[in-house]
Amino acid sequence: MGFEKGKLHVNKYEWDFAVDGGATSAIAFRNLGNNALVAGLVVKRMWLVANTAVTSEGTPTLTIGNTADADGYFADIFALVTTSAKLAVQQGEVAGALIWDDTNDHALDYKLGAANTLDLNLTIGTAAATAGKITLYVEFYRP
Repeated sequence: MGFEKGKLHVNKYEWDFAVDGGATSAIAFRNLGNNALVAGLVVKRMWLVANTAVTSEGTPTLTIGNTADADGYFADIFALVTTSAKLAVQQGEVAGALIWDDTNDHALDYKLGAANTLDLNLTIGTAAATAGKITLYVEFYRP
């Protein structure tokens, strides 16, 4: 697997409008030189940084998830990434069914399984993005 058992690891991913576009669709985050996520890893938490403000000619819905669950990690984040900030939006601040129980306000560990859970996507809905750059960090371990 390439990951030491029981040790926390952090992978870094990016979506950049100038590189990846902003059409209404699911856009894969680019892996920034990390080992790929594989089945059996357990995601502890995620956080993101809006390096460049995300803009649109409308009011898009922006979610982060995988192919199996488009908003599984972060539900609508547009309002949080409309200004450039070095402060991260952390797990718990945004509802995410796979890693955060929004009803009872506590973190959930999420075990990656099938192939459709191994990718990371930014899904843009309602209106296309016209600018922006988001860095996504994923903290996980191998049990």
